[in-house]
Order: sequence, then structure tokens, then C-alpha cells
Amino acid sequence: MQEVDIPLTVHRVIADGGRRSSISSVTFSATGSDILDEETAEPAELERTLGLWSGMAIVVGTIIGSGIFSTPSLILAAVGSVGMSMVVWVLGAVVSVCACVAYMELGTMLPRSGGEKEYLQAAFPRPRALLPFVFCLSSLAVGSPSGLAADSAVTGTYFMYAATGRTVEHSEWAQRAIGVAVALFCTLMHGFFVRAAIRLQSVLTVVKVLLLVLIVTVGFGVGIKRGTRGFGDAFAGTSTHPSAYVSALFKVFFAYSGYTALNYSIDELRNPVRNLPRAALGGLLITATLYVLSNAAYFVVLDEAAVRNASTAVAGVFFTEAFGALWGQRVVPLLIGLATLGNVMCGMFSASRVLFEAAREGYLPWSRVLGSISRFQSPLVALAVSCTLTIVYIVTPPAGEAYAFLIDIGGYPVWLFYGLAVVGLLIMRRSHRDLVRPFRAWHVANGVTIATAVFMCVVPFVKPESDDGEIPYWAAPLAALAFILLSCVLWYVQVVIRRGPERSHYAHK
Repeated sequence: MQEVDIPLTVHRVIADGGRRSSISSVTFSATGSDILDEETAEPAELERTLGLWSGMAIVVGTIIGSGIFSTPSLILAAVGSVGMSMVVWVLGAVVSVCACVAYMELGTMLPRSGGEKEYLQAAFPRPRALLPFVFCLSSLAVGSPSGLAADSAVTGTYFMYAATGRTVEHSEWAQRAIGVAVALFCTLMHGFFVRAAIRLQSVLTVVKVLLLVLIVTVGFGVGIKRGTRGFGDAFAGTSTHPSAYVSALFKVFFAYSGYTALNYSIDELRNPVRNLPRAALGGLLITATLYVLSNAAYFVVLDEAAVRNASTAVAGVFFTEAFGALWGQRVVPLLIGLATLGNVMCGMFSASRVLFEAAREGYLPWSRVLGSISRFQSPLVALAVSCTLTIVYIVTPPAGEAYAFLIDIGGYPVWLFYGLAVVGLLIMRRSHRDLVRPFRAWHVANGVTIATAVFMCVVPFVKPESDDGEIPYWAAPLAALAFILLSCVLWYVQVVIRRGPERSHYAHK
């Protein structure tokens, strides 16, 4: 069947001196890899290398990371019971689907790379570029590198588990060194071998899915053979304090995060209006189903105490119990390490694209360098900066509670801007009625996303029932909030005083 190029319209948000925002049109071919600006007719620098399946692979690959293999014990410890732990995982899936649906409308309405940067700029044009600027800095300096650092560290956890057959509390710096090596490897792959990196991501995504299918299959088989171990009195010991559920939900949402990955790199997705909703929602639904069944499998094979004591190596303990020392402590942990490495690859891909777009908007100093494209068709400098920030987060947190702290500090700004983006979506339904909306999010999805964002941003400051950890309960949200406020000061310097957007790449288009 012969392919036919279908002209589509992409809307670019343009801030006009802080007084209003307008939308200019960009036309491109649905099957081609070039974007053509109506005024300059210049081709886009980044090729459209992603189709439906490779896009879905990025979504699934970004979602399935260290969370499902490492957070179940932390979530159980927070909520207090096996039954409530399962409820929280199901609730996380429902909320994630609602947020994904809202982002499907945003991404098809404004199909340009950058995610929230584009949506906030269109919805909140005054003060000029304030919210997109703060989002970019918060994402680049807090949200993305902290999550990548957590995933890199867990990759080190499972590689150490495979090498030594024991948990890594006794070798934490070796684990971090492996995490640094993982971040460097992913950066080099995306920087110099773009197409090979995408293929490797797809292969590692298959490994991840097969691992989760194996967990579910083993749990089902063990359940038939000897019954369940962890579901005796499922809700005994359930916590009633709100802060316990915020702690658990941060970790659940961390495990589900990644369904917006294509919103940040949509300029590289072929036929984005058609493929974005299918890839994002399809990838999330596949992953959510596997997550809930995998958690059930953990509690079928392991009792509650074993899950609690497993720390961040719960999947390794699971396979040791099911298959014995050789497979459980050597082979399968190696595969899990490769799976979480794939998650770092997908995350580094998305993070570098946000930095690249922020530089081209003039939000960052040295924007011409940070927004440059290498001869390898990659934003090499943006990748290097993302890698450097990730390494800082890997090596600086104190030992012991570093993983949980990285999840909490990264989750706070994520949900703040999720909420603002969906509020902006509702605003644009009135202020930009002329925009084409190929997909329209349900009202309940928007309401659930906004309500969850408010809950996740307020309750972390409520003192928990017990606060005996090395890091105070308020440290992560306060640090994230402090950086957001600092970003407002930096916005005044870069946008108001230095007028960065007026000298940006897009200003000269």
C-alpha cells in the first residue's frame, strides 16, 4: 500500500512581551521526518525516528524501572499491611491513567517537544515565561536527575546482588560506582549511537516485560501449589495517618512515572496526533496490569516479613525463594539490572530533550551550546549536562535512606507541575477555543489529576506518626520547594533582565 503524506498542523506557543500568547502553525508530513515552518521552510534538526511501537517501547521502558523491583517493601512499610499495599498500587494505576489521558489531550493539541514547558507557556503567558521557566529548571535540576540517580543506584544494587549473592548495604559505594558507570554508558549510547540506542531500549524493554511476566507466572504457579503466604490477614496493621499514604504514593507514582515520556520528545515521533495516545495509554495499561499482578505474586511467594526485610532487592529475594541460590541470586538479578539500565536509558533520553528545548527557548545561559545538535543527530551537550546532574545525585545523598529520599525529592515538583498543566488545560479550553483537539480528556480524569496533585503537594508537610529516620520528613519537600522559589529569582535574571527568550533559537525563526 502506498504511503500518502498527510499535512498536519502543529501549534507553537509564542509569548508576546508578556502581554498575551499566540499560536503559530507549523506544517509537517505525517509520514516524513521533516518539519517545515511556514515562514522559513527550514527542516527540523532532529529526525522523526520513532513510530508507534518504538514509541510504546519508550513509554513501557521508561515506566518499568527500579520501582517495581525495589519499592514494594518501602510501600508495605509505609502503609502497614499487605492488603492496603495492593490497594495503593491499584489506586496509583487509576490516577496514572487519569493523568495520562489529560496529557494525551495536551500532547495532541500542542504537539511539540518539551512537555509542560509548552503547555504552561500557552496557558499562563503572564508573567512572561515564568511557569515554563520554573518547570524546566525544577525538572532539569531536581525531578529528572533524582529519578535517574535512583534508577542508576538500583541498577548497581542488582548487579552487586548478582556478583555477590547478597544485598548491597555492605557495599553501598560499589553500588553507587556502578550507578555512575550506568549513567555514563546511557549518555554515550544516546550521544553517539542514536539509532542503536533506540534499538537497545526496545530490546531491554522486552527483557523487562518478560521479567514481569515471569514474576506473575511464578506467583501463580506457587499459589496453586502451596497457597498464598502474605495474604493471611491482609489488612492487619493498616496505617491511618495521611503522611503514610503520601510516602507510599510518592513511591507508587515513581514506579508508574514515564507515561508522559513521549510528550517531551514528540518532535521525534512520526504522526504524533495518531501515535501519541496509542503509545502512551497502551504502554501504561500494559505496565499497570503487570505491576498489580507482580505485587500480588510477591506476596504469594514471600510472607510479609520477608518483603519488609528485602529492602530494595525484593525481586531478588523473590526469585531466590522461588528458584534457589543460582538463579535467584545470580542470573535473574543480572537480568533485573539490565532491565533497570534500560529504564535509565529511556529517562536520559527524555531528560536531555527537556534541557535541549529549554535552552532553545532561551531559558538557560549558553543556550546556543546547550541547544546544539551534534553531527550524530543528538543533543550531545544536553545529554552531558543531564548525565553530570544525575551523577551528582548518585554520589551526594547520605547512605542508608538515599533511595527513598531521591524518590521523594523528585516526586514533589513532578506533581506540582502535573496539577498546573491540567489546570492550564482547562484554562485553554476557554482561552484557546480555536485550537484543534484531536483528543479530549474526560472531566473526571482532569479532576482526579488536580485533586491528587493538591494532596501530594500539601500532605508531605504533615508530621508522620513516627519520624525516626536520619533524614527529617520535611527535608525532601522543603528542598524541592526551596529550589522552585530559587528558580523564580533565576527567572527574573534570565528572562526579565537578560531577555533570554528574545535572543533564543526560536526567536530567530
